[in-house]
Amino acid sequence: MRTVSLAPQLTLIDLALFLPAERALAIADVHLGIEEALRDEGILVPRDHLAQVQQRLERIFEELRVTPSDPLRKVLINGDLRHQFGPLSRVEHKESKEFLRWLAEWAEQIVLIEGNHDGSLGALAGERVMVCKSYSVGDCWFVHGDQASPGPYAVPPQAARRTAQTKSGEAWWIVIGHEHPAVGLRDPVTQRVEVYKCFLVERSAEKNLLVLPSFNQLVKGSDLLKEQPLSPLVRPSELEDFFVYVVSDAGDIYEFGPLRRLLIAL
Repeated sequence: MRTVSLAPQLTLIDLALFLPAERALAIADVHLGIEEALRDEGILVPRDHLAQVQQRLERIFEELRVTPSDPLRKVLINGDLRHQFGPLSRVEHKESKEFLRWLAEWAEQIVLIEGNHDGSLGALAGERVMVCKSYSVGDCWFVHGDQASPGPYAVPPQAARRTAQTKSGEAWWIVIGHEHPAVGLRDPVTQRVEVYKCFLVERSAEKNLLVLPSFNQLVKGSDLLKEQPLSPLVRPSELEDFFVYVVSDAGDIYEFGPLRRLLIAL
């Protein structure tokens, strides 16, 4: 598994973000219960999404040498733990509880950041499970990304009280999900286009924005070479300047440079 360091304390690993100093791992857009929604649309899929999510996380834990006896301090799910809108369905409630019990073996605390699919996560809160709208840890401020408020590139309240700079002197990292970023890459031999999940990264002196790929194992995501961004925090006028980090099915990460290079190659 190939990892990529964005900053001294920010590492991309598979479909997740790892903060070594904080011993924290963040993922986004798990969408538990998606099989039920797909079946309602007439699309029959095996009910093994939760097992696939756990298997992929176990692969990450193994790479990080995380074990139940030496767990992470925190696991953050940056929005959309469950798939359907409205109250938790029976299946979503069952799978969410099962997932959180399993995850509690690997982390001291679980932080659920509410996404646009997460209207009723309060029922899942507990002694080791926190539910919130946003959360800051290390040099990162996590929000789901479906809303522009309180400002496209605001900083955590504690940072605003002192400075918009981190201890390292760089701008804060705003970390979002919601976008489900992906890109379609053409095989030069077969000419077939395969869609791959990806990270998006925008850097400047004032702000750093990181878009996490979806941890949904059944759907690749939105091909940004063909579709407009969903999040109001990802401005269409700036999208071509975002750096793309493609993630293979094996979890290897490859930097493709700014998105404009892929657009030119179409």
